[in-house]
Amino acid sequence: MKKGILALLCICLLLGQPAASLTVWAASKEDWAVRQDRTEAEYAAPAYGTKAAVLAKTAFARQVTDAAGFWQETAQAIAPVTYGHNVRVVNYSDADALGLVYESMGSGVIMAMDENFVYIATAAHCVKRAHTLVEFADGTRHAADIAYRNPAKDVGFLLVNKAGLLPGTLAVISPAAGADAGALGKTTGDMLFAVSSAAAPNGNVYAGILDQYSVVYPNNPVQNVMQFFSEVSHGSSGGAVYSAEGIWVGSISGGDNYGVCWAVPYSEILNEFNAWLALLALQQAAIG
Repeated sequence: MKKGILALLCICLLLGQPAASLTVWAASKEDWAVRQDRTEAEYAAPAYGTKAAVLAKTAFARQVTDAAGFWQETAQAIAPVTYGHNVRVVNYSDADALGLVYESMGSGVIMAMDENFVYIATAAHCVKRAHTLVEFADGTRHAADIAYRNPAKDVGFLLVNKAGLLPGTLAVISPAAGADAGALGKTTGDMLFAVSSAAAPNGNVYAGILDQYSVVYPNNPVQNVMQFFSEVSHGSSGGAVYSAEGIWVGSISGGDNYGVCWAVPYSEILNEFNAWLALLALQQAAIG
Protein backbone atom coordinates (compact mmCIF):
# COMPACT_ATOMS: atom_id res chain seq x y z
CA MET A 1 0.00 0.00 0.00
CA LYS A 2 2.80 2.41 0.94
CA LYS A 3 4.56 1.59 -2.34
CA GLY A 4 1.44 2.45 -4.34
CA ILE A 5 1.01 5.76 -2.53
CA LEU A 6 4.69 6.60 -3.09
CA ALA A 7 4.42 5.86 -6.81
CA LEU A 8 1.27 7.97 -7.14
CA LEU A 9 2.97 10.85 -5.32
CA CYS A 10 6.06 10.54 -7.55
CA ILE A 11 3.96 10.55 -10.71
CA CYS A 12 2.12 13.68 -9.57
CA LEU A 13 5.46 15.35 -8.86
CA LEU A 14 6.82 14.31 -12.24
CA LEU A 15 3.87 15.61 -14.19
CA GLY A 16 4.22 18.98 -12.52
CA GLN A 17 7.87 19.38 -13.52
CA PRO A 18 9.07 21.61 -16.39
CA ALA A 19 10.38 19.73 -19.42
CA ALA A 20 13.31 22.06 -20.22
CA SER A 21 16.69 20.36 -20.52
CA LEU A 22 20.23 21.59 -20.13
CA THR A 23 22.28 18.76 -21.53
CA VAL A 24 20.98 16.28 -24.08
CA TRP A 25 22.52 13.04 -25.20
CA ALA A 26 22.58 11.04 -28.37
CA ALA A 27 22.46 7.59 -26.96
CA SER A 28 25.07 5.53 -28.76
CA LYS A 29 27.53 4.50 -26.06
CA GLU A 30 30.50 6.35 -27.51
CA ASP A 31 28.68 9.66 -27.13
CA TRP A 32 28.38 9.49 -23.36
CA ALA A 33 30.70 12.33 -22.41
CA VAL A 34 28.80 13.70 -19.41
CA ARG A 35 30.27 12.77 -16.02
CA GLN A 36 28.06 12.31 -13.00
CA ASP A 37 30.79 13.36 -10.52
CA ARG A 38 30.93 17.04 -11.48
CA THR A 39 33.14 19.42 -9.56
CA GLU A 40 31.93 22.65 -7.97
CA ALA A 41 33.41 24.65 -10.86
CA GLU A 42 31.67 22.53 -13.46
CA TYR A 43 28.27 23.27 -11.96
CA ALA A 44 28.53 26.78 -13.35
CA ALA A 45 29.48 25.66 -16.86
CA PRO A 46 26.99 26.78 -19.54
CA ALA A 47 26.32 23.16 -20.58
CA TYR A 48 24.94 22.35 -17.14
CA GLY A 49 23.41 25.65 -16.05
CA THR A 50 23.63 26.95 -12.51
CA LYS A 51 24.32 24.75 -9.53
CA ALA A 52 20.74 25.28 -8.36
CA ALA A 53 19.40 24.14 -11.74
CA VAL A 54 21.54 21.02 -11.70
CA LEU A 55 20.49 20.18 -8.14
CA ALA A 56 16.84 20.64 -9.09
CA LYS A 57 17.22 18.34 -12.06
CA THR A 58 19.06 15.80 -9.90
CA ALA A 59 16.14 15.80 -7.46
CA PHE A 60 13.77 15.33 -10.39
CA ALA A 61 15.84 12.37 -11.59
CA ARG A 62 15.38 10.74 -8.18
CA GLN A 63 11.62 11.14 -8.55
CA VAL A 64 11.82 9.46 -11.94
CA THR A 65 13.75 6.59 -10.38
CA ASP A 66 11.12 6.14 -7.68
CA ALA A 67 8.15 6.32 -10.03
CA ALA A 68 9.67 4.13 -12.74
CA GLY A 69 10.81 1.70 -10.09
CA PHE A 70 7.18 1.14 -9.07
CA TRP A 71 6.45 -0.13 -12.62
CA GLN A 72 9.72 -1.99 -13.18
CA GLU A 73 8.46 -5.41 -12.11
CA THR A 74 5.45 -5.07 -14.41
CA ALA A 75 7.67 -4.00 -17.31
CA GLN A 76 9.98 -6.97 -16.75
CA ALA A 77 7.00 -9.32 -16.83
CA ILE A 78 5.59 -7.89 -20.08
CA ALA A 79 8.85 -7.33 -21.98
CA PRO A 80 9.52 -10.97 -23.02
CA VAL A 81 6.62 -10.84 -25.51
CA THR A 82 8.65 -8.23 -27.43
CA TYR A 83 12.04 -9.96 -27.34
CA GLY A 84 11.85 -11.33 -30.89
CA HIS A 85 11.48 -7.77 -32.22
CA ASN A 86 14.60 -6.22 -30.72
CA VAL A 87 18.16 -6.27 -32.06
CA ARG A 88 21.57 -5.02 -31.09
CA VAL A 89 23.22 -2.67 -33.61
CA VAL A 90 27.04 -2.54 -33.90
CA ASN A 91 28.27 0.16 -36.25
CA TYR A 92 31.99 0.39 -37.09
CA SER A 93 34.49 2.07 -39.37
CA ASP A 94 37.20 0.84 -41.67
CA ALA A 95 40.66 0.82 -40.12
CA ASP A 96 42.36 4.21 -40.19
CA ALA A 97 46.05 4.90 -40.96
CA LEU A 98 47.00 3.61 -37.51
CA GLY A 99 44.93 0.48 -37.91
CA LEU A 100 42.28 1.69 -35.46
CA VAL A 101 38.64 0.73 -35.95
CA TYR A 102 35.96 2.86 -34.30
CA GLU A 103 32.65 1.36 -33.30
CA SER A 104 29.52 2.22 -31.38
CA MET A 105 26.66 0.16 -30.03
CA GLY A 106 22.98 0.98 -30.29
CA SER A 107 19.61 -0.71 -30.49
CA GLY A 108 17.01 -1.44 -33.14
CA VAL A 109 13.62 -2.97 -33.75
CA ILE A 110 12.40 -5.21 -36.57
CA MET A 111 9.90 -3.20 -38.60
CA ALA A 112 9.01 -5.67 -41.35
CA MET A 113 10.03 -8.90 -43.05
CA ASP A 114 9.37 -10.18 -46.56
CA GLU A 115 10.60 -13.12 -48.60
CA ASN A 116 14.02 -11.51 -49.09
CA PHE A 117 14.87 -9.14 -46.26
CA VAL A 118 14.50 -8.24 -42.62
CA TYR A 119 13.90 -4.48 -42.28
CA ILE A 120 15.24 -2.96 -39.06
CA ALA A 121 14.55 0.55 -37.77
CA THR A 122 17.20 2.32 -35.71
CA ALA A 123 18.36 5.85 -34.94
CA ALA A 124 20.25 7.61 -37.74
CA HIS A 125 22.99 8.66 -35.32
CA CYS A 126 23.66 4.99 -34.52
CA VAL A 127 24.72 4.22 -38.09
CA LYS A 128 27.17 6.97 -39.01
CA ARG A 129 29.98 4.62 -40.05
CA ALA A 130 30.41 2.38 -43.07
CA HIS A 131 29.68 -1.06 -41.63
CA THR A 132 26.96 -2.54 -39.46
CA LEU A 133 26.30 -5.84 -37.71
CA VAL A 134 23.01 -6.72 -36.09
CA GLU A 135 22.58 -9.29 -33.36
CA PHE A 136 19.20 -10.98 -33.13
CA ALA A 137 17.42 -12.32 -30.06
CA ASP A 138 18.97 -15.78 -30.51
CA GLY A 139 22.49 -14.28 -30.35
CA THR A 140 23.38 -14.73 -34.03
CA ARG A 141 25.16 -11.84 -35.73
CA HIS A 142 24.72 -10.83 -39.35
CA ALA A 143 25.98 -8.08 -41.63
CA ALA A 144 23.43 -5.39 -42.40
CA ASP A 145 23.26 -2.79 -45.14
CA ILE A 146 22.49 0.80 -44.19
CA ALA A 147 19.64 1.26 -46.63
CA TYR A 148 18.29 4.62 -45.48
CA ARG A 149 19.37 7.36 -43.11
CA ASN A 150 17.66 10.65 -42.32
CA PRO A 151 19.52 12.60 -39.60
CA ALA A 152 16.84 15.32 -39.65
CA LYS A 153 14.38 12.79 -38.19
CA ASP A 154 17.00 10.58 -36.51
CA VAL A 155 15.60 7.60 -38.39
CA GLY A 156 17.54 4.91 -40.23
CA PHE A 157 16.74 1.53 -41.75
CA LEU A 158 18.94 -1.54 -42.04
CA LEU A 159 18.53 -4.51 -44.36
CA VAL A 160 19.53 -8.07 -43.50
CA ASN A 161 19.35 -10.69 -46.23
CA LYS A 162 17.11 -13.53 -45.07
CA ALA A 163 19.09 -16.02 -47.17
CA GLY A 164 21.86 -15.86 -44.58
CA LEU A 165 19.62 -16.55 -41.58
CA LEU A 166 19.30 -19.96 -39.98
CA PRO A 167 15.83 -21.52 -39.59
CA GLY A 168 16.25 -21.23 -35.84
CA THR A 169 16.79 -17.48 -36.11
CA LEU A 170 13.78 -17.04 -38.37
CA ALA A 171 11.68 -18.95 -35.86
CA VAL A 172 12.64 -16.52 -33.08
CA ILE A 173 12.44 -13.09 -34.74
CA SER A 174 9.34 -11.16 -35.79
CA PRO A 175 8.25 -7.61 -36.71
CA ALA A 176 6.85 -5.40 -33.96
CA ALA A 177 3.24 -4.25 -34.21
CA GLY A 178 3.21 -0.45 -33.99
CA ALA A 179 0.94 2.52 -33.36
CA ASP A 180 1.26 5.98 -31.84
CA ALA A 181 0.56 6.25 -28.12
CA GLY A 182 -2.30 8.65 -28.82
CA ALA A 183 -3.93 6.25 -31.28
CA LEU A 184 -3.90 3.61 -28.53
CA GLY A 185 -5.64 5.97 -26.14
CA LYS A 186 -2.62 6.35 -23.88
CA THR A 187 -2.61 9.43 -21.67
CA THR A 188 -0.16 11.34 -19.51
CA GLY A 189 0.95 9.16 -16.61
CA ASP A 190 0.45 5.81 -18.37
CA MET A 191 3.20 3.22 -18.10
CA LEU A 192 5.55 2.58 -21.01
CA PHE A 193 8.67 0.46 -21.18
CA ALA A 194 11.77 0.59 -23.34
CA VAL A 195 14.11 -2.20 -24.39
CA SER A 196 17.81 -1.43 -24.76
CA SER A 197 20.04 -3.87 -26.66
CA ALA A 198 23.35 -1.98 -26.56
CA ALA A 199 25.14 -4.67 -24.54
CA ALA A 200 23.11 -7.62 -25.85
CA PRO A 201 19.73 -8.12 -27.51
CA ASN A 202 17.06 -7.38 -24.90
CA GLY A 203 19.82 -6.62 -22.42
CA ASN A 204 17.91 -4.04 -20.38
CA VAL A 205 14.25 -3.27 -19.80
CA TYR A 206 13.35 0.17 -18.46
CA ALA A 207 9.95 1.14 -17.10
CA GLY A 208 8.78 4.62 -18.01
CA ILE A 209 5.89 7.06 -17.80
CA LEU A 210 4.30 8.85 -20.76
CA ASP A 211 4.44 12.63 -20.48
CA GLN A 212 3.45 14.19 -23.82
CA TYR A 213 2.76 12.89 -27.31
CA SER A 214 4.58 15.76 -28.99
CA VAL A 215 7.17 18.27 -27.75
CA VAL A 216 9.87 20.27 -29.53
CA TYR A 217 13.04 18.16 -29.52
CA PRO A 218 15.97 19.94 -27.80
CA ASN A 219 18.40 18.05 -30.08
CA ASN A 220 16.56 19.32 -33.17
CA PRO A 221 14.26 22.33 -32.68
CA VAL A 222 12.46 21.74 -36.00
CA GLN A 223 11.38 18.23 -34.94
CA ASN A 224 8.67 17.11 -32.55
CA VAL A 225 9.07 13.92 -30.51
CA MET A 226 7.29 11.94 -27.81
CA GLN A 227 8.45 12.75 -24.29
CA PHE A 228 8.52 10.23 -21.45
CA PHE A 229 10.19 9.84 -18.06
CA SER A 230 12.52 6.88 -17.51
CA GLU A 231 15.99 5.78 -16.47
CA VAL A 232 16.74 4.88 -20.10
CA SER A 233 20.31 5.86 -20.84
CA HIS A 234 23.15 5.83 -23.35
CA GLY A 235 23.29 2.96 -25.82
CA SER A 236 19.50 2.77 -25.99
CA SER A 237 19.06 4.88 -29.13
CA GLY A 238 17.06 3.15 -31.83
CA GLY A 239 15.50 0.83 -29.25
CA ALA A 240 11.74 0.48 -29.11
CA VAL A 241 9.46 2.11 -26.58
CA TYR A 242 6.43 -0.11 -25.98
CA SER A 243 2.99 0.39 -24.49
CA ALA A 244 1.87 -1.79 -21.59
CA GLU A 245 0.34 -4.11 -24.22
CA GLY A 246 3.67 -4.57 -26.00
CA ILE A 247 2.82 -2.25 -28.93
CA TRP A 248 5.75 -0.30 -30.38
CA VAL A 249 4.94 3.42 -29.95
CA GLY A 250 8.30 5.02 -30.75
CA SER A 251 12.07 4.64 -30.89
CA ILE A 252 14.50 6.23 -28.45
CA SER A 253 16.53 9.15 -29.74
CA GLY A 254 17.91 10.93 -26.68
CA GLY A 255 17.47 12.26 -23.17
CA ASP A 256 18.71 14.89 -20.73
CA ASN A 257 20.59 12.69 -18.21
CA TYR A 258 18.00 13.49 -15.55
CA GLY A 259 15.07 11.26 -16.42
CA VAL A 260 13.51 13.12 -19.37
CA CYS A 261 13.68 11.01 -22.55
CA TRP A 262 12.60 11.52 -26.15
CA ALA A 263 11.46 9.06 -28.79
CA VAL A 264 10.60 9.44 -32.47
CA PRO A 265 6.89 8.50 -32.66
CA TYR A 266 5.98 5.32 -34.52
CA SER A 267 3.97 7.22 -37.17
CA GLU A 268 7.05 9.30 -38.06
CA ILE A 269 9.12 6.14 -38.48
CA LEU A 270 6.38 4.55 -40.58
CA ASN A 271 6.17 7.67 -42.78
CA GLU A 272 9.93 7.53 -43.37
CA PHE A 273 9.71 3.82 -44.16
CA ASN A 274 6.90 4.30 -46.69
CA ALA A 275 8.68 7.26 -48.30
CA TRP A 276 11.83 5.19 -48.68
CA LEU A 277 9.92 2.25 -50.20
CA ALA A 278 8.18 4.61 -52.63
CA LEU A 279 11.56 6.02 -53.69
CA LEU A 280 12.89 2.49 -54.22
CA ALA A 281 9.88 1.65 -56.38
CA LEU A 282 10.47 4.72 -58.54
CA GLN A 283 14.16 3.88 -58.94
CA GLN A 284 13.38 0.29 -59.90
CA ALA A 285 10.77 1.45 -62.40
CA ALA A 286 13.29 3.81 -63.99
CA ILE A 287 15.84 1.03 -64.28
CA GLY A 288 13.30 -1.41 -65.63
